[in-house]
Amino acid sequence: MWKTIFYLEFFIAVIFQVITFFHLFVYHKNIILNYKNFEFSKLICVIILTVSMRSKSRIILILFFVCFFIVSQFTNLEAANKKRKVKKHKHTATNVIKVSKETLMQPLYEYFPLYEQWERAEVYPYSDIEFLNNYDKSSVFEDYYLRIKLMDRINDWLGTRYKRPGRSRNGVDCSNFVSIIIQETLGKIITAGAASQAELFKRIDRIEDLQFGDLIFFTGQNKRSKRIGHVGIYINNGLFAHSSTRRGVVYSHITEGSYIQRFRCGGRIHKEDLVLINK
Repeated sequence: MWKTIFYLEFFIAVIFQVITFFHLFVYHKNIILNYKNFEFSKLICVIILTVSMRSKSRIILILFFVCFFIVSQFTNLEAANKKRKVKKHKHTATNVIKVSKETLMQPLYEYFPLYEQWERAEVYPYSDIEFLNNYDKSSVFEDYYLRIKLMDRINDWLGTRYKRPGRSRNGVDCSNFVSIIIQETLGKIITAGAASQAELFKRIDRIEDLQFGDLIFFTGQNKRSKRIGHVGIYINNGLFAHSSTRRGVVYSHITEGSYIQRFRCGGRIHKEDLVLINK
């Protein structure tokens, strides 16, 4: 008799748990909001069922509910973490979009004031002759109009968010950004991957020897690493353009953050290099 009652009560408990699990998955979005009411109603049912049960059945039922409680807790935490991640992602994307183009251009005007003259000039400016005095004439960017085109392409991509791997207006990483700018400016395709790009052109070991249009290479976040993990396009006076993991496509100065410690080398695109690069 007692054995029959035990199995009957246990069967009722299992049915109740099936119903609660169904409630959990069907109303997944409302678990956190209705959690207290849900737990309270379950507790009442537990009390009603265990009052008339023998000791063995009570222990089994209690263990069953403890397991269910742990599972439901993990489910709640997972749902809460997903909501936080979505909210954080939206917040980060909004920050990138809200920064105006004028704000993103300020470092360019501050560290490379000659660009304002280039920007306003309708014909070739004589100030450019002075700019070329100490310039390596073997660089492809000796050409004034290629320099203007390079700046136009970079400025057009300013504010694009960082995405790895990414090669579109919806998101671009550092090496793909460099690859796209070179393609749009010179009509040549270079491979993505900062380490691979560092092997393509003449190596420049000192920051002081970099000039307009050179590529500039850094390690990743590890300052002590020798492995190249980041790349940008050098402009002048320590300024370079790149796709930053936190801010997207921006102008940054070499003195910001740990860029000086992470600097490894530069790469100069010579005129003869254009013949070797794939079309």
